[in-house]
Amino acid sequence: MRLRQKAAAVSVVVGVMLIAASAQAAPTTPKLSFFKGGGATVGWSTVGGSSPDDQYDTTQSIRIVNPAGGDAGAFTYGGSEKLVDIRGQTLDAIDRLGFDSKGYLGNGAPRISLGTVTESDDGLGHQTGDQHTFFLSAFYCKDSIGSGWRTSDFADSALSPGTSLAGALGGCYVFDQNAVFYGPDGLTSVAAAYPNDIVVSASNDWFLEQDEPTTQQGGSATVNVDRLTVENWMWVRAGGSGRINCSNPGCI
Repeated sequence: MRLRQKAAAVSVVVGVMLIAASAQAAPTTPKLSFFKGGGATVGWSTVGGSSPDDQYDTTQSIRIVNPAGGDAGAFTYGGSEKLVDIRGQTLDAIDRLGFDSKGYLGNGAPRISLGTVTESDDGLGHQTGDQHTFFLSAFYCKDSIGSGWRTSDFADSALSPGTSLAGALGGCYVFDQNAVFYGPDGLTSVAAAYPNDIVVSASNDWFLEQDEPTTQQGGSATVNVDRLTVENWMWVRAGGSGRINCSNPGCI
């Protein structure tokens, strides 16, 4: 998994975009941005349809076609990131984080990659300034919702009570950069092991990512993603009308 290398490349692109956008007004709804490499394609599409749990749009979803060794996904930055409001949150304070997906399902993708830093020594071996990466893979956290779609609800909170239970390990499990698993309650279980970690204030805070299959695996992967939910917002289709504030129903 090449999160660090990709994050560095995205940081350069983001810096240029932020300079160009500095004179513009702050957004009122968060725009979802896409990245791709290695021949992968990503974007909103009617091919593959929409999640059966999407009550706002029945036609579109994010479609990723990824050849072996490619990498593609989505993220937010700048003013959009502020609206999402996941940076600086402790793991147990994240209320909503998840997505619906259809198609390719590998051990590590599709997933959300989440970067954190230890804010203060926690007495569990994590010291101030330690950086960690958590991989929230649909393979280890999912439930079937019909028509080939599954939902992955990584946040076990009062606002997102339906933590997925049918992952490969029998619950909702998240693994870290050392391939250590935490579960069965998704981010709630991670928070118990990393109580003083907060989501980092940098370009690699969160990504939706599809970086499988690897060149060793060969072949290609096609996956559709819908109802992508990150804290305050959910994305269900292209354009401003596809950005749903989670004060409305339907967020994961």
